[in-house]
Amino acid sequence: MSTAEEPSRLKKLMKNEKFREIFWYFVFGVLTTLVNLATFALMDKLFDVKWPVKIFKWDLDLFVTFINVVAWVVAIVFAYVTNKKFVFHTKGNVVKEFLSFVAARLFTLFAFELGLFTLGIMVMENACNMPEDDLLITVFGFDVTNKYIVKLFIAVFVVVANYIFSKLFIFKKKKSAEPSAEEQEKTEDPTPAETAEAKAEEL
Repeated sequence: MSTAEEPSRLKKLMKNEKFREIFWYFVFGVLTTLVNLATFALMDKLFDVKWPVKIFKWDLDLFVTFINVVAWVVAIVFAYVTNKKFVFHTKGNVVKEFLSFVAARLFTLFAFELGLFTLGIMVMENACNMPEDDLLITVFGFDVTNKYIVKLFIAVFVVVANYIFSKLFIFKKKKSAEPSAEEQEKTEDPTPAETAEAKAEEL
């Protein structure tokens, strides 16, 4: 396939409302994940603090949990603005939408960002013998440790769950009374059967 055909195919796909919505949700979902990770990494590097506790005889760093919550708060504000403006294009009550948005994100926060993330860290450290602060790779001088593996893994669950909540419960579009473009074409252009019936009545 030539490179000239690829942009035209993308343009056709972008005309489809459902595809366009999922495409932009994915784009801003990735950006939200990057905002979350960047905030998490920045605080992790600026404040080298340890708040260790024992849970089920396993060590848990409470500071990591704390900066995870802060990163979530920053990401949720970014996600709400981009979802409302560029993905779902809704004109609903901002306060009501935002509260519903926060409620849904609180669920994913406790279920995935805290619950599954904490479990993943504990399993990684104690069952797999992979300390969270062990160096994995270095990217542009930035040390990526083992806990970022869990962070990225959890992000997949968060993005999918958040889309379901946003689409079904938060950014619901009101059904317009006006007919769609396809319905207008159908009414303007009668089918062959309708045309035949009209001619028969005239005779």
